[in-house]
Amino acid sequence: MAKLLLTSGQVQVLLSSAFVAAITFFLFLAGYTIQQRSIADLKSQLKPRIPVAPHSISAQQPLSGPRHPSRLFNPEQNAIVSEHTDSQQQPEVDWQKLAHVQIVTTHHDVCSTIMFFGDLARLKSPARRILLFPQAWAMEKQAAKHDLIDPYMDITRRLLRRAARRYNVELRTVAAIASKEDIGLASLWALTDLERVMLLRTPGLVQDAEALDAMLAYTKSAPMTLLQQQASGLAPEDLILATSAKETHRVLTTNALQNITSISSALHPAYLSSSNIIASIGALHEASQPNKTAFLETPYIRFDDPKLPGPEWEVEYSRVVQARPEDKDADWLWTKMYGEFAGRRYDVCGLGLEVWRE
Repeated sequence: MAKLLLTSGQVQVLLSSAFVAAITFFLFLAGYTIQQRSIADLKSQLKPRIPVAPHSISAQQPLSGPRHPSRLFNPEQNAIVSEHTDSQQQPEVDWQKLAHVQIVTTHHDVCSTIMFFGDLARLKSPARRILLFPQAWAMEKQAAKHDLIDPYMDITRRLLRRAARRYNVELRTVAAIASKEDIGLASLWALTDLERVMLLRTPGLVQDAEALDAMLAYTKSAPMTLLQQQASGLAPEDLILATSAKETHRVLTTNALQNITSISSALHPAYLSSSNIIASIGALHEASQPNKTAFLETPYIRFDDPKLPGPEWEVEYSRVVQARPEDKDADWLWTKMYGEFAGRRYDVCGLGLEVWRE
């Protein structure tokens, strides 16, 4: 047989082709590996953060799967929970049966409510998000030229659409009861497709959604749960846990019990401590050298400042100066929180502060 002889030029071409093919293959492998890692990281970032249940609550157990330590519990509690859940077969928590709920009755409250849901979405809360608003808002027709209509309706509708599209908020209309202007707290017990709902009063800023979700999922079941009355500037109704039930809703609506006082007397609510759950920004006026880290790690900061009308209002600078806390550290926290609220309001709602008029 004749032997095939290659010239030096042909050998160079073959070697160059093999080298290019090898480099291309390794570049493909490197790119594929980076892509898979990026996809895995993206999935991890988008995955809801499931809170850990405290060991003391044995009746309800945490959801199986990846868990993230919650700031609501200390490291020892989280370690105990982790060991306990790893050694036993645990029933799962159905997060589709739990929801954070907000009730809006005025156009002014819509933005603060959407901000609240935006915080929950940003912090990857696994619970559902439901917004209840007056049925009349949905029934009102779009304004035509020269028509007289509520000037805030168009802004409200824009914000509601944004909440549904961007933050996966379920919009539900509720009819007024007993000719009242507002739809009432009794609407919470009408959500019978859910096992439990949580209502936090706004305006406020969510700092740690996991702690709030842990309370929603693992607190002992009761028809109604409120905060303990404390001297921290918070009211019991700043946080409401409600166990939905048709009979409870019927009793509340039949007796026209719409305010928190009448509902409390009818349901005999349970109480839980507000420590490490909610902080009042108004309490900074009486604080002396507050712990900055502890305050900023509080799951929910409630704006109930007695010296200002609210974080959504722009007031005269002289009044702001008079309203600032005297303590240096408290003043720093107070200023930071108001500034952060204004920034989130613009980012979420596209609205600046409204001018306050006496």
